[in-house]
Amino acid sequence: MGRLTYLAVLACLSLVACIETPAPVPQTEQVETSEAFDFGGVFADTYAGEIDRTVTPRRPDGPPNIVLIIADDLGWPYLGFLGDENVITPNMDILGRGGAVFELGHSTSNHCRPTLQSLITGLYPVQYERRAAEIAEAEMSATPLPEDVDTDQERNILRNQFETSAISQFATLPRLLSDVGYVSHQSGKWWEQSYAHGGFTEGMTESWNWRDAVDLGDRWFFTFMGGRGNEIGRETMAPVTEFIQNNADQPFFVWYGPALPHTPLNAPDTFYKYFQDRDDLSESAKLYYANIAWFDWGVGQILDTLRDTRVMDNTLIVYVNDNGWEQPASKEYADNHITFANGGPRGKGSFFETGFRTPIIFYWRGEIRAVRDTETLASAIDIMPTLLDYAGAGAPDGLPGYSLRPVVEGETLDTARDFFIGRMTQHRAGTDFRGNPDTSTADHMGAGLNGYYRRDRRWHFVWLPETGETALYDLINDPGQLQDVSDAYAQQVEGFKADINAWRKTYEAPRL
Repeated sequence: MGRLTYLAVLACLSLVACIETPAPVPQTEQVETSEAFDFGGVFADTYAGEIDRTVTPRRPDGPPNIVLIIADDLGWPYLGFLGDENVITPNMDILGRGGAVFELGHSTSNHCRPTLQSLITGLYPVQYERRAAEIAEAEMSATPLPEDVDTDQERNILRNQFETSAISQFATLPRLLSDVGYVSHQSGKWWEQSYAHGGFTEGMTESWNWRDAVDLGDRWFFTFMGGRGNEIGRETMAPVTEFIQNNADQPFFVWYGPALPHTPLNAPDTFYKYFQDRDDLSESAKLYYANIAWFDWGVGQILDTLRDTRVMDNTLIVYVNDNGWEQPASKEYADNHITFANGGPRGKGSFFETGFRTPIIFYWRGEIRAVRDTETLASAIDIMPTLLDYAGAGAPDGLPGYSLRPVVEGETLDTARDFFIGRMTQHRAGTDFRGNPDTSTADHMGAGLNGYYRRDRRWHFVWLPETGETALYDLINDPGQLQDVSDAYAQQVEGFKADINAWRKTYEAPRL
């Protein structure tokens, strides 16, 4: 029954009630009469279809505001718009169904910090690490060693202090945006000490020094990974929503990197209740999917704030994940601390495709058309030049990525890449790089292992030069990467090694 028909019926019923002849009553009684209850008034202010959604934008002209949303450990394909039927992600689905989605997206590492370094500088992790080490070495040489630095551990922590503050000497995304009038805010994961070191005008993560790390012991790790910045999305959204409200009349950039759905998998019952009675889900799947719903809620708070502040129509929202994860619906990982902390053996920290793959989304309501790109090999290193392009800011010379704006707007790239190449320095515990059981370390953080991968539209190739080991997977015929076919494709393997060596010569060569 339509709403108007429904109200008409109610009105008729009310009319009948009003004109019905009352029964006789004694003359001495007082008869109180009242009008029939009008249901129309109840619906008038709540019927969503009748809300006037026309707004006057706060800043209709000029470069767009930019909101960069960085999920932490949200693997492929655990989002509703990607076809996963178990997760609940209505806010991410708004972005995914209404924006330009690059389905062949890649982070630059199988764990978080290197990818975040790529997002903030546009560099490969190996480029960033080399320059940061050079800056730290120069700073340490010019600074007297504190008298109370007594042990090798304390010296290493002191060096870490210099390396994490080295970003102050990089051309970062917020610094370059500030040149064209942007203000910026940092929240969430941030390993490089103070937000100010990265060039943000405001933020949540503060500096620390080597003595803080020594005094905190193991607890220092949480300061290292972002300190109070990691309250965002879990304990509060106020720093981000208030920054948007306070800066709605000028271009702004938001770095939103909550530690979600990252462990601990402790979503409030508000989100866990969606999954708790599902017999078809393992306990680790319930907990992980609940954390995804928690992450999605935070995205919704940002979308609501952009709308309520009247800046949605001039805001470019970008989404990327820092690394992969693996959590099939029925697979139980809660009984093993390694898989519970990192997901399945082909997810976070692995050398498989699922350790790197992420959708990359560009959403700008009314400006960017909805499209699903399944051909372009898009990387985290492309996000910075793309955002600078939209903001009208110049990009530094020599960035390895390029602007994806032409593809977003329906055109073609002049020099699109044919493959990804990346260096890997850390591998998860519990398996070797082929996914076989391995007990060499029980540390859920994994262990150092040097390798490289090359990924094109069909092949995912892994090479460990120090041992000569290789693995090759046909992603078209074996998307689960269950069969290593390197022996059957020896010629391709040699060609892939040559591509990797050329990349190493370009990006790993010492700076002059």
